Amino acid sequence: MHFLRCVLAEWALVRPRLLRTRFGACLLLLGATLVWLGNRGADPLAVALHAGALGGVLGAAFAAGSSADRAAFAIALAHPTTPLAVACGRWLSAVIPAGGLTIACTALVGWQAGAAAAGLAAAAAVAACALAAVLVAGTGAALALFLFMGLAGAAPPETIVGVAEPGVVRLAVATALELGPALWRYREIASGDAGALLHAATWAALGVVLTSGLVRRRAESTPRST
Repeated sequence: MHFLRCVLAEWALVRPRLLRTRFGACLLLLGATLVWLGNRGADPLAVALHAGALGGVLGAAFAAGSSADRAAFAIALAHPTTPLAVACGRWLSAVIPAGGLTIACTALVGWQAGAAAAGLAAAAAVAACALAAVLVAGTGAALALFLFMGLAGAAPPETIVGVAEPGVVRLAVATALELGPALWRYREIASGDAGALLHAATWAALGVVLTSGLVRRRAESTPRST
């Protein structure tokens, strides 16, 4: 119970971020764009997947992207909590708004339960990885991941390297799409593919564990005032 209270204490920060920062406006703009595309012929499953993944990246950026957020880890860990609880709470603060965006977009372009499930899985996996990336490289990592997911995340790896001489960049992108969270793989969740769901769950868990280690390291490296 104590662990859950610690997680919820971190998750509670999502409401002021939604209302007092650009986070809420960014989610609304993203949702409006995706619904506009969906109502003009875009695949509803693609809309749900992009809502989950891109919303998860935005959530991670606003959950841990600023220097103040990262400096606050030392303050949080001075209380009876753990890096894992902090990481889980920040992950929830990224996933829950992304999940809400996914459900809203899916409902507005034509409700499909499978598409919503795929989008939620994408949000869970991508948000966890984005959190770890943001703690390593700041908001620039979130921007890069946002563009990657938006432009290439839905493409199968064989499409990227399906030329005579793919080159190093194409090979790197294809490798990331094959091994990491990718929307082309999570499309299969809509049709009940357990392997794709397990892949998303594995990356969500791995991202949270990596984030907890980075939270601890950030807290230890933050100078404490005397």
